[in-house]
Amino acid sequence: MNGNAMLPSGPPAPLPKRRNAVLRLYDAPVHRDWLFWTTVGWGVLAAISIPTSDEPTPPSPLPVWLDTLLAIVVMIATFGLLPAWLRLLYRRWRWHRRQRPAPVSAPRPNPASTPRSASAQPHASASPRPPVPSPRRDPATPPPPAADEPRPEAPGGGRRTPTASRHDLATSSVLAHMRESLPHPVARAVRSLQRAHTDRDRYEALLGTAEILAATASVTVAALLNHERTAGSGRADQESAGERNLAALRSAYTAKGVMFGTWTNWLGGLGPLAEARPGLVPGLRDALQDVPDDPGLVGHLNALREERNRAAHGDKPQSNQEAAVRVAEHAHHLERALERARFLESFPWLLTVSCSYQPRTRTYQVAADHVVGDHPDFERRTFTLDEPVGNDMLYLQTPDGPVPLSPFASAGFCSQCRQVEICYTYKAGRQEGHATLKSFTSGHDIPAPELAEEIRALPERARDGRR
Repeated sequence: MNGNAMLPSGPPAPLPKRRNAVLRLYDAPVHRDWLFWTTVGWGVLAAISIPTSDEPTPPSPLPVWLDTLLAIVVMIATFGLLPAWLRLLYRRWRWHRRQRPAPVSAPRPNPASTPRSASAQPHASASPRPPVPSPRRDPATPPPPAADEPRPEAPGGGRRTPTASRHDLATSSVLAHMRESLPHPVARAVRSLQRAHTDRDRYEALLGTAEILAATASVTVAALLNHERTAGSGRADQESAGERNLAALRSAYTAKGVMFGTWTNWLGGLGPLAEARPGLVPGLRDALQDVPDDPGLVGHLNALREERNRAAHGDKPQSNQEAAVRVAEHAHHLERALERARFLESFPWLLTVSCSYQPRTRTYQVAADHVVGDHPDFERRTFTLDEPVGNDMLYLQTPDGPVPLSPFASAGFCSQCRQVEICYTYKAGRQEGHATLKSFTSGHDIPAPELAEEIRALPERARDGRR
């Protein structure tokens, strides 16, 4: 499987110039702003000239380092910050001047073209309406098509406009279905996306939903692989393949922690295992498989991850209009990723509440919350099992019985939010120390000492990369 299907083949395009994006004074990127280099130049000149100049007469009472520091501050403020501030004022004044509507005078009627018989028919027409001025248009902009002409499609296959994107996200049948059928972390993120009020909020919610979807799919598959490993079933070669995937995840936990890129790379590495054992996680092979003109789950998630990294590195939308354009460009990636992740519907999440032994039937009566859908008040369900389960733990409901999501996901009490949160494991100490959970909802870190040993008990990757 090619996980880099969405990566461009050529060099990346240069970042667009954004005025006054750095400290409200300099343009971004700063290396393309001449005024930034002017400020740096004056500071360097002051730093070199003061220590190397001859001692003044009379000598300064201040030490040389303090004279140099004061000179740098004065030169930067006078010849760097002050011109940048004046440029900002000029740009604001010019922008406000452009925003003023131009005075439009009503055209005078031509007496020669008005028939005199019109005054003799008072009821023939309604009261005259004032002429509507046509909006000003850049001479380089082509005129709009006539009413009977088809509108030309945008380059790249008819990209949707920001207004259409807002409408599609709010009324999308795909998103509405996922809010009811997917595990609660993803369903709640989709609900926040549809209820976002501004384009900037919608942009942040779009990227956050993609990361939560990647984490939810990863911990679900990891729990199934770990259950297969501990159950001891399966052929030796395929079992080792699953252990290598779990070892890669353990390495991420015990290093810097798991992030968006960790989840997408780990899901991409499941391709050989999904092809060899399609019945291990039903639907995973179809979710990861690339088809012509439509990459798999990892391809769509990678496109959204690149946009998230672009924003994290300083290239966030500077206006609601720019945010709307970016949402329109990436909304279809999220919808396709959600459709590819429909295999998660076969593994509902459960949060156990109680487990009591029934002596007469020698079974266990289990009460659990159905952690599915966007509503925070989960539906309470009861099950009769042959084996006991732990209380306050997350499980996957499978045809073969419950599968524990621990140590990949669990419920933890957030001291900041003062409530129990559905979390995923973020990191753990390599040899010792506690594990840290991260809330799907708030992103807060929650210590979890009891999970550290479970994380370290996962298969460990050898130095040569093998088990």
